[in-house]
This record gives sequence, C-alpha cells and structure tokens, in this order.
Amino acid sequence: MICGKGEREGVELHVDHIKPKEYGGEATIENGQTLCGKHNYIKKTYKQTETGKKMFIRLYELAQKSQDYELVKFCTEILEVFERNNINGHIEWKK
Repeated sequence: MICGKGEREGVELHVDHIKPKEYGGEATIENGQTLCGKHNYIKKTYKQTETGKKMFIRLYELAQKSQDYELVKFCTEILEVFERNNINGHIEWKK
C-alpha cells in the first residue's frame, strides 16, 4: 500500500486499478495497487486517471490548489521516492 497504513491501524484497504478500466486499464497485476480507503477515495474524488508519477504530480497540483496540505505532504513524499530512484525521470515534477 502507498501510505503504509493497514489493518493494524484500523484502515480499510482497497484494490485499485492504477488506470481505471473505463479508460482502458486492464485487470492485471501491473495495473493494480493497494490503497487505503482514504487515498482511494481521494484519487477518485480528484478524477485522477493517469498512472504512476503523472498521477501523483496531478494529485499534488490539485491538493495545492485546494490547500490540502496533508495531501501535498503525502504526494511530495511519494514523488521524492520517484526522483531518488530515477523512476520516470523524463517526467518533470515542478515543486
């Protein structure tokens, strides 16, 4: 799971399609992720449909506009992992 919370913390976990089926996402392991209920709901609320780093960049931008600083912090932590490990380095994140 992305945020690290789970059953021990009393958090419900969801199996999520990274790219939703209605946008061509397949029911495969590679297109799946585990999200806590809160972050799965946030992803759907912000109508986020892109995958990987692009998803977190978009979520970060939306959280900034909404002044949701808890979500900004969460996305920053995830995006820093992408950068530290040079994952999708061709996708630019403007902090």
